[in-house]
Amino acid sequence: MKLSFPPVITLACLGVQFILYVMIPLEVNLSMLLGLMCLFCSIGLIVWSAKELKKNETTILPDGEPEKIVTSGPFTYTRNPIYLGMTGILIASAFLMQSLSALLIPVLFISIIENTWIPHEETKLEEKFKDDWKSYSESTKRWLW
Repeated sequence: MKLSFPPVITLACLGVQFILYVMIPLEVNLSMLLGLMCLFCSIGLIVWSAKELKKNETTILPDGEPEKIVTSGPFTYTRNPIYLGMTGILIASAFLMQSLSALLIPVLFISIIENTWIPHEETKLEEKFKDDWKSYSESTKRWLW
């Protein structure tokens, strides 16, 4: 059974939100909450990625010598989960600072990493693992986009 048209449901929910806000406001600084959630998730992603690299007995150092291509864990979803986690930390800090201008820095970070370290690492992986690298890079996004 359909309750109603989605815009009507949205308006009804908005009304309930307003009533709850008036009766039981439970105010919290959402940017701080979002920043902390993003920070913990980003650190967790970096730790998970590092453990996956260690489990597969390959280097975590960007300039190190890779022993194998890791395609499990977070590397299933992105070829650069550690850089993604670092970006998340920068986004989280912008939320924690409550600064719109600080949101420019993650964009700068991505640009720097995208044009320096990632090509360096990918060239090394392509030279060493040829077909395996080609297959992995074609099936897994560089970031999440």
